[in-house]
Parts: sequence; structure tokens; C-alpha cells
Amino acid sequence: MVKKLVASLFVFLLVGVVYLHHAYGAVLSGGSGYAAKNICSGHFISGFPPEVIKREALETASGVLSNVSYELNAQERHVTTKLFGLFKRRAIYTQGIGCTLLPAGELQATMQLTPIQSVAVPPEVSWPHGSAQPESSGRFGALLDAAFAETDSDKPRNTKAIVVIHQGALVAEKYASGVTPETPLLGWSMAKSVTALMVGILVGDGELVLKSPAPLPQWREAENIPQADITLDELMRMSSGLEFNETYSARTDVTQMLANEPDVAAYAASKAMAGPPDTIWSYSSGTTNIISAIIRNSVGGTLQDYYAFSQERLFQPLGIRSGTFEADRSGNFIGSSYLYASARDWARLGQFCLQDGIWNGRQILPEGWMGYLTTPTPTASSNEYGAQFWLNRQPDDPEMARQFPNLPEDAYFMSGYQGQVVLVVPSEELVIARFGFTPARNHGVEELASAIIAELNRS
Repeated sequence: MVKKLVASLFVFLLVGVVYLHHAYGAVLSGGSGYAAKNICSGHFISGFPPEVIKREALETASGVLSNVSYELNAQERHVTTKLFGLFKRRAIYTQGIGCTLLPAGELQATMQLTPIQSVAVPPEVSWPHGSAQPESSGRFGALLDAAFAETDSDKPRNTKAIVVIHQGALVAEKYASGVTPETPLLGWSMAKSVTALMVGILVGDGELVLKSPAPLPQWREAENIPQADITLDELMRMSSGLEFNETYSARTDVTQMLANEPDVAAYAASKAMAGPPDTIWSYSSGTTNIISAIIRNSVGGTLQDYYAFSQERLFQPLGIRSGTFEADRSGNFIGSSYLYASARDWARLGQFCLQDGIWNGRQILPEGWMGYLTTPTPTASSNEYGAQFWLNRQPDDPEMARQFPNLPEDAYFMSGYQGQVVLVVPSEELVIARFGFTPARNHGVEELASAIIAELNRS
């Protein structure tokens, strides 16, 4: 009788395990993969200790990730994780493109890439053309200290870096312990805005046309599909009509794409239509990864081609040494989410935007491109979005507030998960770059910018 009971319990548990694995296996594998990718990048690119990434970036995103275990191989430069002791995933580091998350079950891979020599930035020359330390007057010291201060134990800021640029000069900066002006930092969705800058270069070259159907082979080679009518412009303005669930929780499109899919663009492009193009505004990381695949195809089609284009046509002309776009397993940059750069280099990108795509007297972006990126999208009812950039415009509905009510209406910004922001205020000739592991909306950028503007106007 006891043997039968034990056998029955064993069968019951076995069935339960099989069911749970079938029902939640992809979710838990994705959680493990998310951890592997972020620990790998956070350590091998930014230099953070793995435990800091786990505690400040992962566990604050989801308590489930406290159950992640990891092994870091410094010699072979990869990180292997397990969640609840199961669901092994691995991310590998490649010089030039950071860490690539391998599909579940794959533990050995090589990403073929020849790194390009970084540009020289004179240490004695002031920012943005060199890396000399700014002359510190202490004018903004108290304001930056306040932006780093932890004022709410339920909403930790974990601020890592702030850089302030006024009239093209570096006027203030502050870094957390373990972070320097050279430390590459993850921008999350700020990568979308940089992807838009690369599109601009190709539009200027005549390689891409905004109002033409998006040149994506997955759509062009299919017969009688509505996706074939989507234009590049509609992708840029998040108005393609494609289905995509951007909610950051289990079993949604964005988590599946970033944590389980070896080809993020193909996954996003396979989505059905939620409505006709240019009738629905829907923020979508999948959309930007489709754009990223279009860029890759337009510059030669290989990972090496795409890497060389990003470095030689955008980063190097701006003196950016730390810019690292990360790729998926198929070799496509994850243009929606995974770009690392130092806070000073992110600020260079902001200043480049403020200067309408001109750098050292050279027009790198086509004339009017920043105007296009910062024009409100008609389908975004609150006027809060342009083309891969967030806006601070007044909504048409007078009952609605602007994104940052205390800042000028001409402000626009790159914005990323966990409080990454590059804010550009043209009317004040101001750029602020802010980074941290901030799980709730408590980054304090509006308060900081408002205080800095008030201080500037006192002079």
C-alpha cells in the first residue's frame, strides 16, 4: 500500500513538473537568459561586479531573478546562468559588439567580427573634442548631489552617472563609486534614437527612402501580405499597425524577443497586423529591430558591415570611443535596446542632435533630419512621440499634461528602461545625460533639469 502511494505521488509530481515546464519553461528560460545577457554585458563592458548587476539591475526588475545562479568565466569571457537550478543559458562576449545571448541549449558559439581601432581623443583637450576634466566651479555640485541622493527607500535611484552640457561645453558631471567618465553604460531604449540617427545617414546617402515600402526581404518576397505596404516612415514613427506587446512581464512579445529569440527582427516582422498602417500608434521595440535589420541589409548585409558602418559613419566622426551596439545570435544589432556608451559619449550624441546633425562643421545627418525626428506623430494623440524620440510637446487635449511640465516645450529626449535619459533642450542650449539602475520612475531628471535651467538663468 505504501509503495503504491509513493509511486502515485511520484507520478503526480512528475506530471506536475512536466506541465510546469511546458507551461512556463519558455518564461523561466527567458528569465535565465535575461540574467545571463545583463550580467555578461554589465561585467565585460561596464566592469560592474556580477553581484551588483544581480542586486541592482535584475532583482529590482523582478524578484524571481533573486533565484538566478551564475558562473562567470573570465578567461573565455562568457556567463552561464540557471534559474531555480534549471534553464541553463549562456551569453558570450565578443570585442566590439559586447555580449550575445545564445539560444537555449547552445553553449558554444563564435561571433565573427574584426574590431576597428578606436579613434584617438586628446586627453588635454576639452570635451567634446577631447577627454580633459572640466574646470569645476562647484556651481552645480549641490544639484547633482541631490540627484544622486536616495530619498525614498521604496524607489531607489541607484544613480550611476550624470553629465551636463551647456552651450557645447561640459559644465558638470558626477559618477557613482566604480563608474568613471570612460565607463560604458547601458542606454536600453535610448538605442532606438541612435538607430534613427543611422537611418538618417542612409537617407542622406540615398540608400533609404522614408515614404517607400520598407525594404525588408521577409515582406518583399512574400505574396499578398499587408505588411508589404508598411513604409519606413511608419516604422520610424511606431505607426506600422503591427501587433506587438511591449509590456515588460512574462509571456509578452518584448520579453520573448529579447530573451528567447535568436533573430529579433524576424520575430517582430512575423507579427500580424493589428490595424492598417498609419492608423494606430503603438510603442514597439520590435519595430525598431525591424528598422535595424533594414539598416544592416542596406550597408552590406553582414554583421561586420553593420559594425563598420556604425563606427565609421557615426561614432568615430563624433569622437565616440565607447559606443558598443550588441547583436543577437543572427548577427543583427538589437537596435531597440542594447547600446553601451560612456555618459560623456551619450552626451556627445545629445549635443550632435542639438546641433542638427552637424559636427566639426560637417553635415553628417541630412539637413532637416532632426526636425523630422522631433515632429509629433499624428497617431500619437498626446504629441509625446516623434520618430524614435520622445517629445515634450503640449497635448492637443488641454486636460493632459506634457511629459515634463516644468521644462520647455521644445525639449526632446532619448529614454530607456530603469531611468536612462539623454535630455536635449534647444532653447536653453542644454544637454543632460543621466544613468542608473532605477526600477521605478524616480530618476529625477525633470527636477534636475529645471533646477539647472533656473541656475543658468540667474547668471
